[in-house]
Amino acid sequence: MKEMVEERREIMKDRKRHVLRVAQRLFIEQGFPATSIQHILDEANISKGTFYNYFKSKDDCLKAILQKSYEEAVMLRSELLTEQNKKDPAIFAEQVALRLVINREDNLLPLYEAVFYSGNRELMSFLEAHFKEELLWIAERLIDLHGEEIRPYAPDLSIMFTGMIQQYLNFSRPHNYEVIDARALVSYLVNIIDYIATPMVRDEYAFVGSSIFRRFDIPTSEVTVTSDELIEELEQFQQECLDLSKMQLEYFSFLIEELQRTPLRPTLLNTILREFRASFMNTRWESEAKVLSTMIWKYIAQEK
Repeated sequence: MKEMVEERREIMKDRKRHVLRVAQRLFIEQGFPATSIQHILDEANISKGTFYNYFKSKDDCLKAILQKSYEEAVMLRSELLTEQNKKDPAIFAEQVALRLVINREDNLLPLYEAVFYSGNRELMSFLEAHFKEELLWIAERLIDLHGEEIRPYAPDLSIMFTGMIQQYLNFSRPHNYEVIDARALVSYLVNIIDYIATPMVRDEYAFVGSSIFRRFDIPTSEVTVTSDELIEELEQFQQECLDLSKMQLEYFSFLIEELQRTPLRPTLLNTILREFRASFMNTRWESEAKVLSTMIWKYIAQEK
């Protein structure tokens, strides 16, 4: 009976990922407003009941696509900083560029534009929350780079930095200019921000100041999974995988053991998670390993 339940659970996971892939392709090809739920049902070959089993609405489906990409970027940024000097501007530039690269590779820009022009308040609030989190994260990383003295000016610098990135990307659209290298662009703008920051601190010159972030109403995410549930997911994933290498078996064993520790060892866990996920690259289990890694990373972040 247990084997039947686990088999059904795995089928549902695969089907949901399939629906998300189909929906993302249709949203990009046909446009989000022009794509109906029926289009998704027909293309994914599923029933309406199955769709509503996974998503409350078409909007909810789009949010799931964008949230998955966002969480992947957050996880990869955390991995990049593991055992690295947080004051290194090159690491910061790579962290920022990561999200731009993911958005481009997953062809998400048309989806962001669709939300922006849709007038849909729920979807716009969803993206606005992500944007505010990004501003806060950049501000804190700029403080890592330049020290606490920059804190009163970090919000202004964060807004300038994200604004400059966006304008350069707008300028580089195919009909205007060749596609800009995201990493080269971000590295250039990190240096520009360095030039701007010095006179701001010297002259105590800020426009919005640090008070702006205190007015941000960003809901705090809650832990949606326990360590026991993560261990169960790992054990089930290990059983499903075929022909695991000795190293992969050691990764499973280590992660399960570490998730039982109190307190957690975040740096060590993040290091092993990176190797664990990389070991499944270009295999049929790559997507599952990435999802599970993201779940564990979120749990680690909440437990810090």
